[in-house]
Amino acid sequence: DGDGDGNSDTNNGDELGPFVTRRLKARAIHNKSWQRLDPPGGGWGLFGWHTVPHDATEIILTEGEYDAMAVHQATGRPAVSLPNGCRSLPVEVLPMLERFETIYLWMDNDGPGREGAEQFAKKIGVNRCLIVQPDSSVEKKTAPKDANEALLQGMDLDAIVKSSAVLPHERILTFSDIRTEVLHEMLNPENYSGVKVPSLPQFTDILKGFRRGELTVLTGPTGSGKTTFLGQLSLDFAEQGVNTLWGSFEIKNTRLMHKLLQQYSRGPLPEDKLRKAEALEVLADRFENLPLYFMKYHGGSDIDDVLDAMEYAAYVHDVQHIILDNMQFMISRNSPKYNGSFDKFEIQDIAIEKFRKFATSKNVHVTLVCHPRKEEEGMKLGISSVYGSAKATQEADNVIILQKDPTNPDRKYIEVKKNRYDGTLGMSPLHFQMDSKRYSESPSQQLPPMGQKARPAASPQRVPATGGNRSFVSAAVTTIKASDDGVARRKRISANSSKMSQLSSILKKE
Repeated sequence: DGDGDGNSDTNNGDELGPFVTRRLKARAIHNKSWQRLDPPGGGWGLFGWHTVPHDATEIILTEGEYDAMAVHQATGRPAVSLPNGCRSLPVEVLPMLERFETIYLWMDNDGPGREGAEQFAKKIGVNRCLIVQPDSSVEKKTAPKDANEALLQGMDLDAIVKSSAVLPHERILTFSDIRTEVLHEMLNPENYSGVKVPSLPQFTDILKGFRRGELTVLTGPTGSGKTTFLGQLSLDFAEQGVNTLWGSFEIKNTRLMHKLLQQYSRGPLPEDKLRKAEALEVLADRFENLPLYFMKYHGGSDIDDVLDAMEYAAYVHDVQHIILDNMQFMISRNSPKYNGSFDKFEIQDIAIEKFRKFATSKNVHVTLVCHPRKEEEGMKLGISSVYGSAKATQEADNVIILQKDPTNPDRKYIEVKKNRYDGTLGMSPLHFQMDSKRYSESPSQQLPPMGQKARPAASPQRVPATGGNRSFVSAAVTTIKASDDGVARRKRISANSSKMSQLSSILKKE
């Protein structure tokens, strides 16, 4: 990545730079999700920025570096790449794009790419963005996955760029506006099923994944391990490069991160104090590179303040998944906005409605923990067991219950009671592993290395429906609040070839 602050030469008016190397990206050849960015706090830039003429009024923004090179090679147009794929457009690079009248967004031709293009167009400004969506109608060839593939197929990239279209109005559309997207989803449903949970494959087989724009309600008895379960999910998401925001209203962030570090280690630390300290430093360095963010709230909080923080995280950090743990600790009856005229059920319904609207409008997944009603000891929980009115489960796209086996309190399982995506319901076992503080789906299941998928022990139980890798990414673990005054400009850091050699050797060892 690189960026440049152009200084004008008074003799000829040409812009000279200087261009500063911001970061080095090292990526494995056979597994593209294995990557590192060095240094972690080196700021953000745009790959290919040094090739953009100072008088250019148009630019093409691609998802990957090879795509930017392909576009520039085939069309001669200025082209740059996002620094970290379709999941993130850091606010630090927005000023670099201000001078362009037209910005072409050429993301990958898949679900995440399409979602990213729509999100970035809204972030940059819909009126000056055009979406590049090559389809089979261009040259009557199979729609390419990305610009690099289009070049390899011998397609006319300039014609593809010229066929770009504005983002359809968010309230009005026709079938032709989304025809390509609909057909692509029907032909490639696996690309739209959501973010997987590699450590729990049976559970993933039932739910299919956590999809953007949805609301999930999780409930379970007190002390059943809901926070432990969500911690494991958030690590699985972050290791896949999914920017995730935690709102922990029941336990403090220091304690939560303690739990997450234990789970991230996937095993016990050395008993010797010196060796343990060294192992913790290495573990913390890796953990710091995960795209995890944490809200600075604890206990009762104003819902609108929480929503402000969520909106900030969605805009600045491109957060895609938000975990709120939990509803009962979060809602405050002392808010002056309600003046004591609302009971606790009405306040909860208002909060549910706002979170549902946020998930849809910001296209993020919100997972909300709700305590169950007081039930008889040992009774199996159902959808009606969720505390409050029926609004929570009605608004939710997914309802998940962490159940305890009435005949054996030590046995647990996760049950999907509502799945609006494809209606599949069912349950999968959960076995707590004391060494790693994680759940597995088999008592003897060996935990996979970071980012790799666990092997399923058996097929999950299903109920007929009645309706309806490790990746070390670059965002530092950060705490945020709605009152933050933007993102501080990071110090520019130069890098040399020795850094790349060090990173290559690290990847080979790992």
